[in-house]
Amino acid sequence: MGLFSIFKKKQEPEKVIIPTDGIKALADGILFEDGDVFLKWGADIEASKFYAKKEYRADRVIYQWGEKSILNGLKLPLKTVCWNHKQHGDIKSFESVDFLVEGEAAEGQFRSLKEHIENIFGAPKSYDDLQPGEVSLEWKIKAVKIALNFFNKERPKVQLEIGWWL
Repeated sequence: MGLFSIFKKKQEPEKVIIPTDGIKALADGILFEDGDVFLKWGADIEASKFYAKKEYRADRVIYQWGEKSILNGLKLPLKTVCWNHKQHGDIKSFESVDFLVEGEAAEGQFRSLKEHIENIFGAPKSYDDLQPGEVSLEWKIKAVKIALNFFNKERPKVQLEIGWWL
C-alpha cells in the first residue's frame, strides 16, 4: 500500500447486462437462452465458471458447456476448445463454441442446422472447392463467423462453430 493509494479510484467489476435477444447479442457474445447466461467474446472463461466440465489435453483445454439453447431455440451440446499456443498467459479467452456429431444422424442434423440458421441469417456463403461429399457454409455477422461443415469420408460428420474472429 503506497502513500497515495488512498486517492486511487477503486476498481469495480464490470457489470454484464444479459441481453434478451441472442441474435442481436451475437456480435458481442453468446447467449445461453435456457439459463439466461451471456458470455462476452474474449472474456476469461475461468472467471465465470459457467462451464459444466473442463478437460485437459497436452496442447489444449476443452470446456464442456452441456446442452444449451442458442440462436432462438437451437438446443445442442456445446464445447469450447482453448489451444494453449493461441492463449495469452493463464487467461483462457472465450472465442468460440462448437458442436460436433458423427455417424448416421449427421446428414439429417446438417440439414436441420442449415435450415434453422438460414431462417435467421439468410443464405450462407458456400465453398465449392471441396472434396466430393463435403459441404462448407459460412455466415458472417460483424466480427462473428458461423461455420457449418459436413464431411463424409469414413463416417459422416457435422461441425457447427460460432466464433469471434478478428
